[in-house]
Amino acid sequence: MKQAIWGGVALALLAVSTAGAETRMFSYDPISPDAKRLTGAGVTILFNQGLLGSGRPIKVLATGVPAEARLNNGSQKDLGPGGLSAMSGVDADAMLFEVDSKAAQGKVYVRAFCPGSTRLWLSFSTIVIRRDLRIQAFGDDPKAAKDSGSKARLCGTLDFSYRGEWRLPKNRGPDPMQDWTDSPQHPDTTN
Repeated sequence: MKQAIWGGVALALLAVSTAGAETRMFSYDPISPDAKRLTGAGVTILFNQGLLGSGRPIKVLATGVPAEARLNNGSQKDLGPGGLSAMSGVDADAMLFEVDSKAAQGKVYVRAFCPGSTRLWLSFSTIVIRRDLRIQAFGDDPKAAKDSGSKARLCGTLDFSYRGEWRLPKNRGPDPMQDWTDSPQHPDTTN
């Protein structure tokens, strides 16, 4: 009986947290050499924020040019034995996503972030307002035998400083060149 009650409570909490998710966009300026080299003007992350405050990324948008990478849930086992925790210099507790190379400019992101790879995974530090962001890029080695236990390689560590949040427009796509909400240079005057 107690198991059924706790199971029902868990399902109710899951339904509430899913229903309470809010889509937001944060923009970041590059601060590390890899971030400057690979993103130029930085990135904007479109994400769903749950009730607990942290976000689950949906898309990575180039801030200065119209390019986007759509994200799917990543699997640690795809990176090789031990996943992130088996690699040195890697944030083992980060959220892992795979760039959808068939959608939008996914193939461009794969080629730019990990030349020679056919797959690209991005790990994200916690996405929270006014907190800097770290993204680490990993690529596969298509020449390595699939059954040899080959591991993905770290292609870059991209560190960003928080820049601001974009106001998501109604009935049109977001424009990362406009629609600021918390930037002192572009205050939100609609409230």
